[in-house]
Amino acid sequence: MSMHTKGYTLMELLVTLTLVVVLTTLVLPGWAALLGEQRLAATTNALVQALTAARFEAVKRGEGVVLCPSADGRTCAETPYHRGWLLRPAPKTVSALETQAPVLRAWAVPSGAVAIHTGAGLARYVAYRPDGQTRQLNGALQMGSFRLCHGERGRQVIISRTGRVRVEQFPCGSQ
Repeated sequence: MSMHTKGYTLMELLVTLTLVVVLTTLVLPGWAALLGEQRLAATTNALVQALTAARFEAVKRGEGVVLCPSADGRTCAETPYHRGWLLRPAPKTVSALETQAPVLRAWAVPSGAVAIHTGAGLARYVAYRPDGQTRQLNGALQMGSFRLCHGERGRQVIISRTGRVRVEQFPCGSQ
């Protein structure tokens, strides 16, 4: 009667551990890039969906609406868009943006370190008229772009003078 012990030798364990470490160092950078790309895509899609919803809502209601940055999901605020945004009926003046108004919809930004930059023309709000075009609250033309960056990767959400939205790749390292 012979006794056989089951288990691994120290050499087998060290070889296995070495393979795990090597594979992990090869896979993790690619995994991090994939996660970053997914965060960028999710935030871009959320912003495009919000702009499209704003345009649709203005046409459907037959009155102006604004999409504005909001940290609390209840009021417009002079805060970066990467904290969130909301959709509400358009006020008569820019100074009335931060007053209480019915919130038609609010968006929380998907988690992740995606920075959202925009020019001065879109920093406080994007206003849609009942005809689906973007105009500032004083009636002046409103168009521009949002630049979303996660590391070196980026996307640009461009709003045309007619209010239509399109997305392009954007190299964030060149800002």
